[in-house]
Amino acid sequence: MFEGFAETPRQNGSPEYQVLARRTRPQNFAQLVGQEPAVKAIEGMIESNRIPHAFLFTGTRGTGKTSSARILAKSLCCENGPTLTPCQTCTHCVQITACAHEDVFEIDGASHTGVDNIRELRESARFFPQSSRYKIFIIDEVHMLSIGAFNALLKTLEEPPPQVIFILATTELHKVPVTVRSRCMILSFRKIDPQSIAQHLAHLLEKDRIPCAPDALQLVAREAKGSLRDALSLLEQVLALGQHKTVTLDAARAALSVMGEGLCQNLFVGILRKDSQLCLETLAEIDASSLDYGHILELTAQLYRSALVLKQAGNDASRRSRANELLNLLPSEIEFVSRESENASVAALIEIYRTLAQAARDVLRTNAQRAWAEVAVMDCISRTEWLSAEELLGLVSHGQKFSKSNDKTHQIAGNLLQNSANNTVSFAPATPAGATSGSMPNNSMLKDFSQLVSLIEKHSVQLAVKLKHAKLTSFTAQKLVFSDCPENKLFAQLTETEANVFFAALDELGCAHCQLEGIGLPASMAKQKLSQPGLDNSTQSERSSGLNQRSTATHPNSTPNTSAAKSRTASRTLEAIQSLSREDPFGNRTKKSDDQKKNETNISSTPVGVSLASVEQADEARKWQTRQAELRNRPIVKKLESLGAEIEVLPLKVKDRSH
Repeated sequence: MFEGFAETPRQNGSPEYQVLARRTRPQNFAQLVGQEPAVKAIEGMIESNRIPHAFLFTGTRGTGKTSSARILAKSLCCENGPTLTPCQTCTHCVQITACAHEDVFEIDGASHTGVDNIRELRESARFFPQSSRYKIFIIDEVHMLSIGAFNALLKTLEEPPPQVIFILATTELHKVPVTVRSRCMILSFRKIDPQSIAQHLAHLLEKDRIPCAPDALQLVAREAKGSLRDALSLLEQVLALGQHKTVTLDAARAALSVMGEGLCQNLFVGILRKDSQLCLETLAEIDASSLDYGHILELTAQLYRSALVLKQAGNDASRRSRANELLNLLPSEIEFVSRESENASVAALIEIYRTLAQAARDVLRTNAQRAWAEVAVMDCISRTEWLSAEELLGLVSHGQKFSKSNDKTHQIAGNLLQNSANNTVSFAPATPAGATSGSMPNNSMLKDFSQLVSLIEKHSVQLAVKLKHAKLTSFTAQKLVFSDCPENKLFAQLTETEANVFFAALDELGCAHCQLEGIGLPASMAKQKLSQPGLDNSTQSERSSGLNQRSTATHPNSTPNTSAAKSRTASRTLEAIQSLSREDPFGNRTKKSDDQKKNETNISSTPVGVSLASVEQADEARKWQTRQAELRNRPIVKKLESLGAEIEVLPLKVKDRSH
């Protein structure tokens, strides 16, 4: 069993040198580093005496697959076994450790790839073991076998003789056929974390009383990339520089060829500070030192990756500690990266990392490596002010698009919203020249009419939409008045079906005897409504004269007998359409020239009224203006404007909300 760095003596008394990876190979499961899940599974099988006939160990290089296979062989063949702790002194343990046991066969899959080799293995498996209780076949790098060899092994692997156990090992599990994997107990050997590697190296050096710097061991463990065998090989290089007497950080940097880290840090600082002169001088020094540009750019990119992870961790102590474990940086490196990247945005770090990583690959395919590296670094400097997508998307608000408009309806709706504390609002700002003031709609009127439209919407969505855009003058339990504006020639005209729905909603709202003005009904429906009891003769006469005249002029089922009636109908329809083109309630208003504005005549001498749709649009417009002001006051927007950017805040359409 290994103890420290003691060398194996030769028979003539002179020491025989063995590399650390061989001298420190684990001889039992307790000495296996960083593979607790796999060890626990093997121990459970041995303790329960339920040992499968085929194992498949998979994992990256240097993680203990072959060593575990030998330990498992000793555990099964030991005179005290099957046992979790082989004695290491019996004949079987000693011979397996020396790779000289007659019943344990170690086969290299890379050099035994043919079908003939597998046939020999099958013939050997037919015979009982000579001295131990099992005949064990260890096939290393089994993925190197040919397809024919795998097919020849399948039947024996599925139903081997009771005294035969197969232990397969591979670094590339995906190259092993599924038919082979399905016949084996698969155990994964994961990469060993750098902390465990550093602790193991410190333990070995402590046994041999060799002083070491913790930062040096951490650097060796980081460069090993999860392989303990690689870590031992690197440590041996560091020991050679220190004459096997000490392990220092400088010796570790020199042995691991990481002398370019200072240049990487200069590039890191120069890009973030937008110091192009420092970056160009650093690249010139790299060229003078004959260093690999691709390697330097890759190391610099890793610094930005570290900065990104640390920035995401923030100031939270637990998250910061976890980030340090993931990065495995030295304390001085953590302090340096955090300090220099403090003012950089996440988007800038991501973009610079992506640019450097791509440049590290591209620089290998060009003869002008220095020029390519200089262009890549200048590109990175231009990205230091980039903002994250989240910050930019926060400037866009989902909602309906509104533009500034001066039409009379939006002014009335704006007045309603601004004076919501009052019972009435003034129509004076929105009343055309020469118009007379009339009854003024209030908030309760709009609220009651909104309830009426909601009741209508349950039975006819189309009618509800029409009434939302119809302009209203007043609404009480006794009287409902629509404005005599051109729009209402379209929106306040009801068919017989729509009229039935309209009257039913009035009844449900408790306005069965409400007097109607400014709404067009069919002739028959108007007479029926006017003949209701409870109305005096004057009211009936007034309603009859108004409603019948409107119905005769606009109802689609009426049949005018004179050309004058046809001309009047066409004229009113054209007037309504022209009005919609001037004051379109569905979209933005078309701008007109000053001459057109002067030639326009007043449409009506009565108040234009207000529609529910206009109030809703004005409310949404007010919310959007408030939202715009809030967004423009954000520090990120002000920063963009200070850099000379022109900011325009645009809402997304409603249909884009789900994207």
